[in-house]
Amino acid sequence: MDRSSKSDLLLDSTEPDAINSTFGLLSEDITFCSFPSYRAQARAFQRRTASAARSRTLCRLRNIFLFAAFTLVFTSVMNGVFRPSCQNPPQHYKELTTRAHSSSRPGRGNIAKEKVFIAANIIDEGLIRGQWGTSLLSLIDLLGEDNTFVSIYDNDSGEATSAALRELQLSMKCNSSVVTGDHLPLSSFPTTRLPNGEERVRRITYLAEIRNRLLRPLDSQYVTNSTEGFVSAAKTKLDKTLFLNDVYFDPVEAAQLLFSTNYHDGKARYRAACGIDFVHGVQMYDTFVVRDAEGYGSGLMVYPWFAPVGHGVSRKAVLGQTDAVPVRSCWGGMAAFDAALFQTRDASSPFTNTPDYSLLQFRSSEEPFWEASECCLIFADIEERCGLPDIAHGTGVFLNPYIRVAYSKTTWQWLPFFRRFERIFQYAQYIVSKVAYPRHGERRLHEAGDMVNQLVWQPSSHNTSQNAGRFIDVHRQATSGGFCGLQKMFVMEKDLQAANTGGTGRNWESVNVPADEN
Repeated sequence: MDRSSKSDLLLDSTEPDAINSTFGLLSEDITFCSFPSYRAQARAFQRRTASAARSRTLCRLRNIFLFAAFTLVFTSVMNGVFRPSCQNPPQHYKELTTRAHSSSRPGRGNIAKEKVFIAANIIDEGLIRGQWGTSLLSLIDLLGEDNTFVSIYDNDSGEATSAALRELQLSMKCNSSVVTGDHLPLSSFPTTRLPNGEERVRRITYLAEIRNRLLRPLDSQYVTNSTEGFVSAAKTKLDKTLFLNDVYFDPVEAAQLLFSTNYHDGKARYRAACGIDFVHGVQMYDTFVVRDAEGYGSGLMVYPWFAPVGHGVSRKAVLGQTDAVPVRSCWGGMAAFDAALFQTRDASSPFTNTPDYSLLQFRSSEEPFWEASECCLIFADIEERCGLPDIAHGTGVFLNPYIRVAYSKTTWQWLPFFRRFERIFQYAQYIVSKVAYPRHGERRLHEAGDMVNQLVWQPSSHNTSQNAGRFIDVHRQATSGGFCGLQKMFVMEKDLQAANTGGTGRNWESVNVPADEN
């Protein structure tokens, strides 16, 4: 038998089951490699690839963020270390400082013998007996006792504060009017109805009256009711008025604010000039009052304080290290004014809470849930009387970064250190202010007399809920000071004497702005 025959025999003898088994395995292999299964594997591979790509992207973004953060921190630190802030004031500041410290002659800080009216509201007994009182006496010495008149008004703060003020007055060598222990009942003020139906006295209405009582010595028509301590200064022609809050301050810097701000041709030229007040070391406090040259509110409350909005005039001036930063309003715990603003009568003035009172007065907003500081509104009313600030004609309004005060001893002690390195905040302040500030300004461009649309709180005719009323759009004539306001409301505590006692408590509270009632 040949070989081919043997092969045929073997093939013929192969069992059908074996052949089927062999082809069955091949069938399973074909099934395993079918197209649907391959597509699932492809999808899984794509998911793994996409996940890896996302991870790489996130890693790159993280690295970019870390690099940007490191760059921001590094450049900020270098900026603060190698570009110190407000360390080199103009030469005339240094000359005044030298005169103040090189002699004990009264009036050495006031070589032109300008007449200064100092107006102060203070109820903190500790400050009166401590650094504030000491600094005030030193300031009087620098200005000259014959050139200075001090007006202090205190009410409802307790016997300890009254005694401290009487002792302080005995130490003053200048003319003064110190009215202390006065009782000013809240029932004597107009009230505003809250959404819950309660009648409360507005905080700014109260503060405006307190400040106006400080100015009574300037009013020749004011008739005293034999109030102990009152003395008139109405017959004295004054050059400057200096308002002082209950702050820690340097008397030499107070003199520099008065006589050195925007100094040209041998004289400080301004309508008003303010220092800067600080809390918590680096934060500017008085953001409720300060408005930049275009009427915008401040930015994040650290250097350079103003937001990068509009033309950024005020912000650029701060960064330029000038002593005269143009603003539209300010206070800063210490504010100097051309005294003629408070001694000139204007029979046609509409800017008072009492229409027949013709001297410039502090006032408040009467509109519910629209609050503006009396210290900002005074600038708006001055604009209505005298026109917008004009630097070229000596009627500018300035914030002076070289003059600083503080509301606590700790902050006061750290001010020189933080001033030296405050440029460290410049770039971060820009970023945050660009994104989140200024927070208000709905009526910034509303000038007195303009017909405008304004969102106004309209009380409900019947109080059926805690938020009885709603905000509505009203077309009406604007009043002055739109740039000062914001949608808030502050009211006085009901027990004023208890809140004022000792001078360290808070005598007011904020009312929540209600949601619209539909």
